[in-house]
Amino acid sequence: MLEEGTKLLMANGQNKDVGKLDVGEMVMCEDGSCAKVTSIDRDVQTTYQILQKTKHRVNEGEAAEIDPLRRQIYHRLGFRCTVAHQLGLRTSMKPSVENCFKRNHFKVCWKNLEDFLTLDGRIIKIPRTHHKDFPMTPEGQLAAKSFLDEKESNIGRFVEYEIQVRDLDILEAQVRVNSFLRFNPLLEGNGILSEFLTGRKDLNLPAVLTMAWLLGLWIGDGTTKEPEISVDSHDISLMEGLIERGKIWGLYPEYKDEQIPLRAKHVKLFYGSECDGHRRNRHLRKNNPFWNCVVNLKFKRELDGEKQIPLFMWTENLKVREAFLAGLIDSDGYVSKRKNPLDSFKVSIQTVYPSIMGGIVHITRSLGMPVTVTTRSAKTTTIIGRKVSCHFTYDCHLAGRTPLQKVLSYCRSGHKRKTEPDYVDRTPIYFGFNEEKRGSNNVVGITVNSDKRILLDNKIVVHACGDHCKEEQPRLTTTRCLKYCIACPRKGVRYFYRDWSGRHLICGRCYGRYKFSGYRCLHCQYVPESREIKKAKLRGEELGTLSDGATVSGLICGRCNGILKFDEVRGPRKVPTTMDISTNISISNISSDISVTV
Repeated sequence: MLEEGTKLLMANGQNKDVGKLDVGEMVMCEDGSCAKVTSIDRDVQTTYQILQKTKHRVNEGEAAEIDPLRRQIYHRLGFRCTVAHQLGLRTSMKPSVENCFKRNHFKVCWKNLEDFLTLDGRIIKIPRTHHKDFPMTPEGQLAAKSFLDEKESNIGRFVEYEIQVRDLDILEAQVRVNSFLRFNPLLEGNGILSEFLTGRKDLNLPAVLTMAWLLGLWIGDGTTKEPEISVDSHDISLMEGLIERGKIWGLYPEYKDEQIPLRAKHVKLFYGSECDGHRRNRHLRKNNPFWNCVVNLKFKRELDGEKQIPLFMWTENLKVREAFLAGLIDSDGYVSKRKNPLDSFKVSIQTVYPSIMGGIVHITRSLGMPVTVTTRSAKTTTIIGRKVSCHFTYDCHLAGRTPLQKVLSYCRSGHKRKTEPDYVDRTPIYFGFNEEKRGSNNVVGITVNSDKRILLDNKIVVHACGDHCKEEQPRLTTTRCLKYCIACPRKGVRYFYRDWSGRHLICGRCYGRYKFSGYRCLHCQYVPESREIKKAKLRGEELGTLSDGATVSGLICGRCNGILKFDEVRGPRKVPTTMDISTNISISNISSDISVTV
């Protein structure tokens, strides 16, 4: 069962709270088809939050401490469900060979999908790991290689299986880490823009795609008072594309230079006769089809007049979403080609509007591409001798191969436009996740007249509810192999190392920083970043007191104002303890006193 507040994607493209659903309504399935809600059950049960694993450091670093807005992870994938809700997971089945030098043999590891009997008598299918040893000889290496090839051909690359949330602890550590949920691209659309322009929802004419591109260009660099778009005068191909595409709708771009010509040209989109015609035959806002779309389709918010991406664009026709996103990239995007793989691209779009950031995230995911959001704090800087106030901004980072290349083929900017791919591969995107207990909450269980899985508003594929969800189910196992970092809030099942004392664990990120810099806080065990160490060195050393009362001097920790200790020799059981540090300090003081007396 799903917790109240979880939003589902309806058949008409709208989002609706699961707690407000009625029997007979149509919801969207994973393949774009529809399913009817046949029954609804309500209860109060223990819920768990399923959250995407990310590399965001919300509780670490100086940025999160200074700016509270940067502690939030924006548009992180996830949902909330009961402990008995079923998850559809995928894990890698590729076998591997390990060199065990201590035992002098090769170990071939592989996985099989097998039956497992739970403590309450249920039989579930989960991946289990097996291994076979071969002697570390040329003949053994050849035998291990042939056995590995045989397993690869028989098992396959991936396997999909279903498991309840309460059974996740049964999985082995490596299987649990490599099990992924997924979100699906949305191949159908509601056709609202096409219906507004042509009267039909299914017409993806070049004129409709042109209007979508113009709307994306205006969302990025347009003004809210009138149909005016800022265009880089050095980007000649973009200006030519704007003129060419504007003619389809009878729009004729025109700009007037300032006394000192600027690089950014404020181009007004006049509707009517061409620019050399009589001015009375041209209109800026009156009867302008582009401005009618902006106002009537709510791209300009009514309350305060700010720009926004309306909700219907999240589930528009596929080509309309692509053209709209291409217009945004033409105005505010930075395109780069990734090194690995060679045919993949990366795009960054910066905006100050939360609604635009949310629209970019939802549209990108609906096209079958991953996207992440990072932030920049508000600041004041000096540009060409004058002070400029920079707002709090969101950086949306898009990545993809043929789906993103298809979007870039709609662009008109010279350095952003790419050739159209021969084939667009829109496959589901898989992501790792963690589960966190939330407590008792109101939950809603829905059943549909189809065996297909349904979609949430963030495009995550979830199961409809079954009979096992209708009552509170016990969680019979506890989390195994879960490790905690003493330097940060990170927890997990792998990539943890022994700390400097050898008695505790630190995560791979803190371990890498410690190995690089050698600094750690004696009070809170925090491992600072290199920029935090630089700032501490600028402030200089100060005196501090340890927990046992010993007084030491050193750099100040930016997190707790404790003392930062530098370990010249790094690693477990190689660093003197706190008592040894105080003893060494007292001995050095005694020796200095003796030398002065002599």
